[in-house]
Amino acid sequence: MSKITKHESGVSNIFIIIVIVVVLAIAGVIIWQVTKKSPSKTTTSSTTGSTTPASANISSACLKIFNDDRLCAFAEHTDIDTLSYIATGTATEGANSTKVTFTVQHDSKNNTFLTYSLNGQQISVINYNSITYLQNGLGATWLEYTSSNAAAAAGIPNPVGNFELKFDNSTGAGITAIKDGTATCGKLTCYKYQVKVASKPNATQYVWFDNKDYLLREYTFSNSSTGTTANINFVYGAVTIAAPSPVQTVS
Repeated sequence: MSKITKHESGVSNIFIIIVIVVVLAIAGVIIWQVTKKSPSKTTTSSTTGSTTPASANISSACLKIFNDDRLCAFAEHTDIDTLSYIATGTATEGANSTKVTFTVQHDSKNNTFLTYSLNGQQISVINYNSITYLQNGLGATWLEYTSSNAAAAAGIPNPVGNFELKFDNSTGAGITAIKDGTATCGKLTCYKYQVKVASKPNATQYVWFDNKDYLLREYTFSNSSTGTTANINFVYGAVTIAAPSPVQTVS
């Protein structure tokens, strides 16, 4: 294992800057997320004809606000940091129509493997056991950022890291979820909802979650004033992430 300095690592090239700008836009548009103190829960059976299992834990506070057991069952399954999944998506930055594609692999131990692509260029980031590894270009040497220098790589975010929805009695002001029927999600059937936030009138957001496990399967966003768009699809299943090799340590 060799060592290089942060200045030698080349992390500040224009491709990474563009990716960070666009992906930060994605992270900023997930505006419907609400994280509050853990609410009281009650075991409830379906009252709307959905396939919510009778044993499902559904927040009583959520039901009080939205009166929708399907939506509230989904709300109890949006902390995807505890799940293994692969998310694939695209994001377009409106001003220059810059389009980034990305893949996020996430295992049950909260390790992640992110890949961003733009105009034939690629950057990959692995977060494994609290160590960050960065690869600037397909086939390039992986750079290792330990806890002492992790700040140098911290500007490359996880575009799906904010998907969490929890409710308590103060939640709900300005947030409206509108049923929009069902749709096919691969081999599954999904409920489709439009989520509106009063403080973001130019934003249009949709979520699809399946009628079996109530897991997020697709998310779309668009902003009519900025032209920013995002589309993310989720597939759940076993994911294995390991530290890359060989690596160079950034000092």
